[in-house]
Amino acid sequence: MKERMIPILKALILITLNVTIIALALYIHSTPKVAVPPAENVLSKLGSRGTEVQQIQQKLQSLGIYSGSVDGIYGTQTMNAVKNFQSRKGLTVDGIAGPATLKALGLSTAGSSSVLQMGSRGNEVRQVQQKLKNLGLLSGSVDGIFGEQTLNAVRAFQKQKGLTVDGRVGPATKKALGLTNSTAPSGGSQNNYELLARIISAESRGESYTGQVAVGAVVLNRVEHPSFPDTVSGVIYQSGAFSSVKNGQFNQPVAESCYRAARDALNGWDPSGGAIYFYNPQKTSDSWIRSRPVITQIGSHVFAR
Repeated sequence: MKERMIPILKALILITLNVTIIALALYIHSTPKVAVPPAENVLSKLGSRGTEVQQIQQKLQSLGIYSGSVDGIYGTQTMNAVKNFQSRKGLTVDGIAGPATLKALGLSTAGSSSVLQMGSRGNEVRQVQQKLKNLGLLSGSVDGIFGEQTLNAVRAFQKQKGLTVDGRVGPATKKALGLTNSTAPSGGSQNNYELLARIISAESRGESYTGQVAVGAVVLNRVEHPSFPDTVSGVIYQSGAFSSVKNGQFNQPVAESCYRAARDALNGWDPSGGAIYFYNPQKTSDSWIRSRPVITQIGSHVFAR
């Protein structure tokens, strides 16, 4: 009897293992991939290295806030000095040297330009496409969407110019195309950038970086939607649109991460999936907003259309 049961038990164990492996594979395959913002858009913070970090250290040292060496390495000592400076200036104390902190230090942010790549959208992409079209390298439409055709055209241009052929439009490729870098990100003016960063900070302070970009994307999606005003300022100041404008949170200091989130949203990153509404289900009982078709949830915010 025992001898007959052993093969059966072995078969059952084998079946169980196979089912477990298949279930695990299906789970991994179905797990949504979270888009990662381009590293080039991240300003100086813990772990950063380079000339900009040296400039920050020099400024902090001249103010008597930083006593370490000016070595271009953004370590704990530099981060603590930045926090000290931010506290003195009434800025958000997060230890990240973003646009507001650099401006307060008297340092230009012109070097922090965005890198355009597959999936990017906006006016700067249109400029790149127009240049490539004029050169006879792009046969597709100038639509502001960095797709496969634009990628191939960029690669062809980079090869012609002896640049690194990676299909990404960074400072060297922009310069070769005759496009100048700007402190404002693609897809909008400096004013739009500032307003977007401010509403992101007011509405999603404390949310993950992806959640902050998603809030910015909702504002931009509304600009393109026929049911809303067609400007960033019009969407933000629309009566009853955002509680933070009414309760004064909109006028509070802007978190450094929200400047980066505004830049990424203007450059076409949309973690919301095209949403035109977002809400915190723990803080609203409004039946109408809850009736909107849900696209996704990021952190405490539900994003809907």
